[in-house]
Amino acid sequence: MKRQRPNYGNAFEYDRVLNVFFYTSNTEKLLQARLLFMRHGYELKHFRGKNEPYDENYQLGTTGLLTRAVNQVKAEFGVRSIFFVEDTSVRIDAFSGSEDFPGLGVKEWFPQTTFDAVDRELRRKGNNRRAKVNSDIAFYIPTLPAPLFFHGETSGEIADSPPGFDVSVQYPWLTPHTFNGWIIPHGSEKRLGEMEFEESLHYDFRAKALTDLLRTLEQLNAAVNLRPNFYTTRKSVSFGPEQLSLIEETPRHVILVVGAKCSGKTTFSDYMANYDSVRVYEASTVLRGIGQESGAIPSDSNEALAFLSEMGWDIVARKIAEYIEKDDSRLSVVTGLRTPEELLLLKRRFPAARIVLIDADSRIRFERHIRRARDGDFSTSKAFLNEDENQKKFGIMRIANDIAEIVITNDSGREQYCSKIRDAIDQITTTPRARRPNSANNLSELHRTLRALKKIGLSATCEEISKLTGKVGAPVRKYNTNRALKAVPEFAQRIEHKGEKLRYQLTSRSVSFLALLDLLAGTDTETDEAS
Repeated sequence: MKRQRPNYGNAFEYDRVLNVFFYTSNTEKLLQARLLFMRHGYELKHFRGKNEPYDENYQLGTTGLLTRAVNQVKAEFGVRSIFFVEDTSVRIDAFSGSEDFPGLGVKEWFPQTTFDAVDRELRRKGNNRRAKVNSDIAFYIPTLPAPLFFHGETSGEIADSPPGFDVSVQYPWLTPHTFNGWIIPHGSEKRLGEMEFEESLHYDFRAKALTDLLRTLEQLNAAVNLRPNFYTTRKSVSFGPEQLSLIEETPRHVILVVGAKCSGKTTFSDYMANYDSVRVYEASTVLRGIGQESGAIPSDSNEALAFLSEMGWDIVARKIAEYIEKDDSRLSVVTGLRTPEELLLLKRRFPAARIVLIDADSRIRFERHIRRARDGDFSTSKAFLNEDENQKKFGIMRIANDIAEIVITNDSGREQYCSKIRDAIDQITTTPRARRPNSANNLSELHRTLRALKKIGLSATCEEISKLTGKVGAPVRKYNTNRALKAVPEFAQRIEHKGEKLRYQLTSRSVSFLALLDLLAGTDTETDEAS
């Protein structure tokens, strides 16, 4: 099954977006909704209440219950905002008649029963195991006379054995402790609760309802951003000074997440749903948007490489920088960047930005790839490693360890990885970025070698390059010079002619790469002059 990628639509293009609140006391529901909003480019706000902010009268039916909930929230809390409420219901065919059972009362029924008890009763009644889970949302907009309703459902069968899997640490609604642990959706051999997150999106009842809501939100935001000539103002409204307030400026943190395929970049960005005032930008999603505008959407790494070569290696970063500058989130996370040109632009535009490398063994990454049923073209370890090599042609993964300011190793379980993410976020948001020592002796061998080759200006032998490295830092031996430059063919062209010594020459892309290394070392003249 193909991965369901984030879809930003025009979310980051809008100057005005509607503030949407979710009224719920269920932490798992909130986290799931926040994550889906984030993957569509929107922030979901939350009413923080210890109890459910409305009464649930199941006799009213779904529409009646949700309508009453909206009215009660408005009356009790004096809400003057756009918000939605959600309720989940279940129908077990063997126990239901004209009315669903347990229906809307599933929250009370499920903790009081057991899988074994339900299994025995199903078998006694002929073993009809068909079931359906529903998610219904009422979306309140103050200028509309009634809420908008959205529905999602998952049909399937109750498994014939109790769940034997653990709750997902990252996605806690994927759990054996709710009906998600019992139902096997039609078209799948897994229970909904044991699926990987991306796989579950195709089946999940609440994800379906939320996705429909987000489509409507996209349309509403498009209308909010129409120019004045598209509408008529029937009554002028003025605001006095007492109605205006200045927003206190807060430090803006930008995190640039890089890593190989299946290293954990998506998990990192999804974990950001745990934080308030965070905006996540996935570079590949932005690239597809740019491609859509130009009429040529890259479908694989080779097409993406050709597209960036033609359109500009930093075109994605330029678009993301525009989005960040328009947004007021305290923390912006950019994942999936692939070229040094992108990092250079964003580091210059946002000097406090940190580069975080997610590192994982290739064997572990391939196992994750297979488990998540991603991209059937890479079904063998050899094909997966070949794609790794294709990704290195973009540049970053050739030199990831040279440019990373924070490295997170993701070779253990998800809980340990999430703990490392929390530590990294704390480090970034509480500790000022310390510049690396700018002594030439502290520069990497690759950095010193490239500096020497730049100083020569033309192609040069390893001996010539090695000799000059002593003038830009600690000397680099001839063998090490060759090893360093051979590892970065995108930035140093290898020239071999029969009967002549091996020579190297800088490529056009080396200028940006060397500027990035200088910036990270604290010797980037453009940044110094700007500050």
